[in-house]
Parts: sequence; C-alpha cells; structure tokens
Amino acid sequence: MAALLVRKPGLLTTGQDLGRAGLGRFGVSASGAMDPLALRVANRLVGNPDGAAALEITAVGPELEFTGRACFALAGANLSPQLDGRALEVWRSVTATAGQVLSFGPRRQGARCYLAAAGGLALPRVFGSAATDLESGLGGGALRAGQEIGIGEAGDRPPRSVRPALLRLYAAPFELRFVPETASGPGHDAAQRLAAAPYRVSSRSNRMGYRLEGPPLAAGGDGGQLSEPIAPGTIQLPAGGEPILLMADRPTVGGYPRLGQVIAADLPKAGQLWIGHAVRFRPVTPEDARMALAAMAALLERAVAE
Repeated sequence: MAALLVRKPGLLTTGQDLGRAGLGRFGVSASGAMDPLALRVANRLVGNPDGAAALEITAVGPELEFTGRACFALAGANLSPQLDGRALEVWRSVTATAGQVLSFGPRRQGARCYLAAAGGLALPRVFGSAATDLESGLGGGALRAGQEIGIGEAGDRPPRSVRPALLRLYAAPFELRFVPETASGPGHDAAQRLAAAPYRVSSRSNRMGYRLEGPPLAAGGDGGQLSEPIAPGTIQLPAGGEPILLMADRPTVGGYPRLGQVIAADLPKAGQLWIGHAVRFRPVTPEDARMALAAMAALLERAVAE
C-alpha cells in the first residue's frame, strides 16, 4: 500500500474532513476543514466520498514523498505546488509514482490547500471523524517529520479537473455576505457599521476565529448577555470593539454580542483568508443566503470534468 512520508511538515498541516457534527451539546466543536468546499472538490477529483479525510495545508506547505503509486489532487489555495520540481496546477488530479516528492513554494493565492488521495488517507479518527482540533487535542495533531500516512487501495483513476465556473466563488473583490443581527439584538447597530468599512485579518487569528482590525465598534446591550450556541461564521463583538469571525474550531457556545452570521455559501471563501488580508462585509437577507447556498450546491454538482 502506498503512503505519504513526511519529510518536512510545513507551517501547519493537519488531517481534516467535514467534521464531527452533532456533538455540540457535549461541548465538542465540529472542527473540520476551514474550506469545506475545497475539501469536497479535492475528494471528488480522485473519486472519494466528499467527507473522506484529507490534509489541510496552511500557507507554507510540507514536503511529502510518495512511497508507492497514488492518484492525488490539490484544491483550494495556490501554494506553488511541485512534483519532483515540476510545477503542478491546483484543482486537478495527478498520479505520482514511488519516490516522487510533492513540495510547495510561495503562497500565491488563498491560505489553505487540501490534498486528497484516491482511496483516502489513513488518519486517526476520534468520535467518528479524522478532523484535527488543536485546542482540544482531538485528532492526529499537526504533521511531524518522519511520519507516514497510509493511502488506501484505489487503483488508477482518470485525470480530472475543475470547471472554471466553480472558481468564481473565490474571486475578488473579497467580500463576505452576512445576515445581520435582528433589530432587537444588542449587536444590531454595530452590525450596520461593520458593513461600512474594510477590515483586515489580525495576526491574532487561528482556526478558532479571525480577529478583525479596523474601525472599532461599540456593542449595544449591558454586557450581561447569556451564552448561546454559535456556528461557523458567527461574528462576535468583544468589549475591545474588534470583531471576531468564528471559524471551524470555534467553541460551541459564546456570550459576546453577535453582529450577524456569514452565510454558508461564503464560508469557503472565508476559509481562504490569511493574516493581513482585507475583507468587507455586505448585509443580505436570509432568503439571499438560501439562494446563494443553492447556487453553490448547483456549481459543486457540475464542478468536476474528466
């Protein structure tokens, strides 16, 4: 059976899938891929189920040696991938042979790239998921030099690529649509001001959430809000006035005032943000959010071409 031998681990490379849903009532975050769309596409390019385990490669990629023949695909950020020094395109499948080395160079676009291999990656599963949550210690943790990751038996697969229409979901200008807090909520007025100016992703950001630098916002309410369940894409406003966009490894409940919710169709785009990236927020209605999600699902169904 082929495997990936980790020669260099990169900045932060972890095993991820679509997360361990349904455990929030026990205080267990779903975690999973920061860009779930790119993970799904990477798996479809090699013929895997959407939720098969893959590697999430963050900003600075690893160096990985294939110990046997394997079909793999990269989707998401362009981190200048190379196979034995030959440049590879993202969003397409490739076959590697024993001894070939996958490496990465400068980050050119986005922040997180997903590597899926036909037959799946043999990553440890906790509560039914291979997702790595670094804060809680669930999953296999970050890759380590010398580690081997098995690749399932799959045989040769036809080369596949992604139709260009899907990539429009990641196009500039970088704007995230959100459903603002209701008029009765403590964060409603601040939500309106959030949409009026650009923000940047702070260096104090991680898979749990992005702290956003820009015009400080004053939250309404008296600071005595009860904790309530939170989802990926929730925008919170702590006392300092810098909004926080919660992401994959968020806690399951939070007590800060909420400004709104980034729509599900824009969460993949949010997952590609990196430190220093500029982003704007545009308020939309719940109906807009439903229509955008349906449009994304339709693009996904037509995404892969042979």
